[in-house]
Amino acid sequence: MSILKVDTINEKTTGNGVAIPGHVIQCQQFYNSQTAAVTTTSTSFVASGIAKSITPKSSNSLIIIQSNISMAYATNWMTAKMYLNGSAMPSTGDYQVGYIDHGYNVYSTLTFAGQYQASSTSALNFEIYYKSSTSSDTAYITHVNASAALTLWEIAQ
Repeated sequence: MSILKVDTINEKTTGNGVAIPGHVIQCQQFYNSQTAAVTTTSTSFVASGIAKSITPKSSNSLIIIQSNISMAYATNWMTAKMYLNGSAMPSTGDYQVGYIDHGYNVYSTLTFAGQYQASSTSALNFEIYYKSSTSSDTAYITHVNASAALTLWEIAQ
């Protein structure tokens, strides 16, 4: 049996990097502690400002997406969804950030976990969008003294 011990691994050719499948290449995080509520009365999805970009170092990396909003609220109901580069990600449950129905849960934590398979090294911009049930109702993506986080992990394949 052989044992390989190293203190540093350097890439041989600049720009090629050292990627070990399954390991984290980079992590990008948005975090904000709200001092004011972020609201909408729009019945169409609008940007929440809870956003982060990541530029994959490899064109075949897996991007793990995690978000946590500590206190969302709706006067009737609201829906939140993950967007990529300004377009809604597929509407399967994997990309649905959350739904609040005032009749069941007035204040709620919205959590999300999903993944995206990169196909290039172009920047990827992830953002949570949300909408209200009617224009006479208000959706609060975050309330006063709440926090919001969006974390992106690039995983080597």
